Amino acid sequence: MAPHPGDTSALAAFEQAVHRFDPEASAARQAALDQLAALPMPDGEALVLHHEALLFAAAHPTDTASARAVEARFRHLARHLKSQRGQPDEALTGHGLPWVDTVTRFTHDCVRWLLTHPHCQVAPDGYRQPQLDLSAVLRLTLLGLERGVTSAGLPNEELLAALRVKPAQTLAFLVDQFARFDAQPLLKDQLFDALDLFVRVRPTHAAFSKAGNRLDMGGRVFHQTELLRQFDPLALMNQRLPAPRRLNAAQREEVIRVLKNTMTLTVRETDPATYLDPVALRVYDLERGLSVGLFGMTPDRQLPLESYVGFTLFKNGFPVAYGGAWVFGERAEFGMNIFEPYRGGESGYMMCQLLRAYRQSFGLRYIEVDAHQFGLDNPDGIASGAYWFYWRHGFRSLAPELRALAERERERMRAQPSHRSTRRTLLRFTESNVALHFSGPVPPRLDALTARVTTMIARDYAGDRQRAERDCVARFERAAPPAHPLKMAERAVQTEAALLWRAGQRQSTRTAPHLAAMVHAKPRDPWTYQHRLLDWLRASPESRPTGT
Repeated sequence: MAPHPGDTSALAAFEQAVHRFDPEASAARQAALDQLAALPMPDGEALVLHHEALLFAAAHPTDTASARAVEARFRHLARHLKSQRGQPDEALTGHGLPWVDTVTRFTHDCVRWLLTHPHCQVAPDGYRQPQLDLSAVLRLTLLGLERGVTSAGLPNEELLAALRVKPAQTLAFLVDQFARFDAQPLLKDQLFDALDLFVRVRPTHAAFSKAGNRLDMGGRVFHQTELLRQFDPLALMNQRLPAPRRLNAAQREEVIRVLKNTMTLTVRETDPATYLDPVALRVYDLERGLSVGLFGMTPDRQLPLESYVGFTLFKNGFPVAYGGAWVFGERAEFGMNIFEPYRGGESGYMMCQLLRAYRQSFGLRYIEVDAHQFGLDNPDGIASGAYWFYWRHGFRSLAPELRALAERERERMRAQPSHRSTRRTLLRFTESNVALHFSGPVPPRLDALTARVTTMIARDYAGDRQRAERDCVARFERAAPPAHPLKMAERAVQTEAALLWRAGQRQSTRTAPHLAAMVHAKPRDPWTYQHRLLDWLRASPESRPTGT
């Protein structure tokens, strides 16, 4: 469809006004929406940009009337795209638009979940650059009676036909076969990835879209009349966190669907979202229309000793950012990504609200951000001067020489407000991570403790890791006998804990009970486990090396 002559000016007027909140901008937004309602819907990239502007406006309504106008525009857009089904426009794919297919690659667990989704259908869309043929996989999964067909060297489609798998059943068949590796998740992931299988996700309901995928806010709406840019970051992070939402089973299931939809609709995956454990989910409702969901992973996907806790941040119910933190004791490594449609808002305030949630949920004193977040192999981070975003909110370079360079740069900015750091200077800052250090000595890194395990295995067991594991577990169980037979997930944690105990404590029985409590808690949820881990660290001064 060719753009109407009036489209460009009306679209531009709306997009230029959407990030401003003065009365003139509000009037301009409404006038542009009124004008657009009488014009044909744009297409291609113009439609994508308009959709993103609508998402920002919907998450930041100035009043009830503006919210209703944006909702009406969403409905108009959904009707238009539904009428255009069967006329693919490549510019629209991958942007979470209603009634628009997405073709991409997901993990086995994500595809399995999509097959049960009430608002979309998913089907195979071909193997792009496979490193493994299907015969090699099915040779490991089929029953012996059928395994012979895999030795004929048939192409994938002919192999499936020989097994009488109908095209409509292909994806369900593959998911079922790979499910035989559920007890070996890392092996399953590698085999499934090696197939390089792409899938087509086809929406069957307008709810499966960025505009339709929302957290239920119970009718609560924050009306945005200005952007909060000036605030005290530390005071906000220390402000008492409210109690999490009370969720019944149906509400918890709906929140999880929204969290998982958020990643699928943005063609992304993170381990905490894909392998989300319903028990390890908390939702906090914060100020200015913000809510944050924090969630951990199922026991079979958890990391040894540390906890990878993901988040999705919502503004008036719309998912506006995602990321996570790798938590170990009183320190964490933190990463945040704001979705493209929502940039240009209250980014600093949103980050500090997230840090508030993590700091108070897990008792953190030290939060580190990787240099990739502000420019390392990240041209956008350099172009935007992202280093100074973190600096303004309390983060400082780990390297002393870079901290000194930052102080000199800030002095120049104070003396000459127009001064901007050069690209060369911003690249220098990426030579070190940055950290927000609240108080006390720097908490230990996990690798500072695990290095002791490697040293101990080499010294005491001549590098024989299986013998080290057996001996350390036996010694540990004598010091802290398990209260009940351990499940598989608990046994995995016990082995890690026993090695750490033997390497750091030299068979002391003083801290073994704390480690035993960690063994039982880790598969349950990251909050209980974190409390037990902190108990162990506080009871074990010798296991707390300083340094970053």
